[in-house]
Amino acid sequence: MLIGAAASGVSSLLIQLAGQAGARVIAAASSGPKLDLALSRGAEVGVNYTEPYWTERVREATGGAGVDVAADPAGGAIGRAAFELVRRGGRFMAFGAGSGSMTSVPEEEAAGRGVTVVPMGAAFPSPEATYELSVQALAEGAAGRLRPVIGQTFPLERAADAHAAVAKRATLGKTLLIP
Repeated sequence: MLIGAAASGVSSLLIQLAGQAGARVIAAASSGPKLDLALSRGAEVGVNYTEPYWTERVREATGGAGVDVAADPAGGAIGRAAFELVRRGGRFMAFGAGSGSMTSVPEEEAAGRGVTVVPMGAAFPSPEATYELSVQALAEGAAGRLRPVIGQTFPLERAADAHAAVAKRATLGKTLLIP
């Protein structure tokens, strides 16, 4: 499983959940510290998508087969490259636009490759399902099996600084504003 923006709050949790479910996780991020975080959360392989040939490193890690699943919170060119790494019969899910735009995959292109594009809302089909998943996640966190990453905090009056840090991609995990 390829997980992009691997040091983000959502992706760092996804790495843990995928690993606990038995998936081999390949983490993609934009810096060494971000990859270190992803590896500390259970990713087996880390690739820096700001480096040339990062997609070839992912292919090497899969023995040339491509990934079964790609989770794309980055969007843009990175998300498009992640889609291209999904093997025939695999799944692709775009759930963010860290680059400024969501990854768009035409249905006919995905179908032609036998790739299922999973809609962003598929994980939460109803309020009841969302509630149940939230209860499970909180229980996993309380038991220490799911560890959220709070990378940095800012006082509320420095909200602009917090937004600037996120926009510069200079954060790890979640960024919190403290009242």
